[in-house]
Amino acid sequence: MADVVYPPRLAQRVLALEAPGGEAAAVSLVAPTITVPGEPFRLKLAVLDELGYPSTEFDGAVMLRGPLAGAGEIEVPFARGRPAVAHVAGVAIAADGLHRFQAEWDGGAHHSNPTCCTGGDASRIYWGDPHVHTVLSDCHPDRCRSLEFCYVAGKWLSGLEWVSAADHVSNGRGSLGKWRQQAAACELFDEPGIFATLPAYEASLKGGAGGDNNVYMLRWPDIFVDEYDQGNIRTLCEKMSGKLSPEEFFVVPHHTTRTGKHGEIGDDIYPGPDWMPAVEIHSKWGTSEYRGNPNGLHEIHPGPSYAVDLLAKGLRLGFIGGTDTHTTLPAGHDRRNPGHINRPPGLTAVRAGELTREAIFRGIQSRNCYAASGERIYLEADVAGARPGQSIEWTDSKAPRCISVTAAAGGDIASVEIVRNGQAIHTRQGLSWKTAFDFTDGDDLTDSALASKDLGRFAYYYVRLTCSSGARAWSSPVWLSIG
Repeated sequence: MADVVYPPRLAQRVLALEAPGGEAAAVSLVAPTITVPGEPFRLKLAVLDELGYPSTEFDGAVMLRGPLAGAGEIEVPFARGRPAVAHVAGVAIAADGLHRFQAEWDGGAHHSNPTCCTGGDASRIYWGDPHVHTVLSDCHPDRCRSLEFCYVAGKWLSGLEWVSAADHVSNGRGSLGKWRQQAAACELFDEPGIFATLPAYEASLKGGAGGDNNVYMLRWPDIFVDEYDQGNIRTLCEKMSGKLSPEEFFVVPHHTTRTGKHGEIGDDIYPGPDWMPAVEIHSKWGTSEYRGNPNGLHEIHPGPSYAVDLLAKGLRLGFIGGTDTHTTLPAGHDRRNPGHINRPPGLTAVRAGELTREAIFRGIQSRNCYAASGERIYLEADVAGARPGQSIEWTDSKAPRCISVTAAAGGDIASVEIVRNGQAIHTRQGLSWKTAFDFTDGDDLTDSALASKDLGRFAYYYVRLTCSSGARAWSSPVWLSIG
């Protein structure tokens, strides 16, 4: 039996005080990306105003329809004066397959993100925003909101499963008091199995020293490490290892193509694949995948600092996405961000066995994750039997490689591209909202292989998906070490 659950009183007050919404203009409906036949889960619903805030003026009901086991439809009522957000608990799907739900109101309809209902895999896909700024950053404080809003909005408004408040500390913006407040809020809102909070902060570095990086941690040390004036990404990690064990933290560079704060990472400052397992390929600043991509940053560094440049050097980097929002709205389309932070919001999907802080941390650390922009896209990719983020030996450069792709989105998929060594080698276009196919790459890798001192001769593959809406997803790469 489905049950409509509204936010508790404190969460409602946080939303009403910090993001009071106007008249209803849109609906957001979020389903888990992986479900199991007959197993109950929650649908997460929000009625939004034109700015993306929860409407407090909506006085009516939204009707939910779809593959609802034992129910044809579910009515979710809202009352004027309260933020129009709710979870519908106890929903289940009876049959395997790819499904979408539908929210109907005011004569219109909106699809949820897709869910893959399967009994064959114990792991799930958990969506989060790893890059949210609050008022503690002292960066656009006129637009930012509190830590409490970050976590409440992440869980109830954006329907995420995990969030990181990665506030600035460099250039005098950090203090022990802020650090302790950030740690306390992070622990307070962490709910294993329901909603995870991942400790993090942003350490700014200069261009040529690694650029801007987020530090992700399993627990909070006594104080942060800041190397802005005198160090680089390697010295940052070395000093962090004096506060946490080497397995308890890692760093992720972001907007690596930013002018003046670029993330060109030379051999002398590269901290290694364990301390730097991923790159933030997209945020509301733009996409840093390759030069000339459709959502590039507004001001671009001329040097080789795109994700494909770093991969070509032999850096083993998985892909994550975040907002880097300066309005404290996780995964949101909030238009109050500064003008240079106006791209679609980024998101990160982590495959893990459970929804806990450590599982999310280890999922990114092992590159068992992928990035998206604009919406939650379901994307599975297998390269020669290896899952995204893995490295395998490939002794015969002439042996064909089979790439399997399964994908689904809220709307139609415009294209799916298989990328090898930075170039698309196969494209499928004009697809519906879901697709599954195999492609065999029969090219001889002898002449096209890349080389680095760490990986030797190698090739990498990933999948790039583009929706008709402009939303995108990028699987983490698979690396083939060529004998």
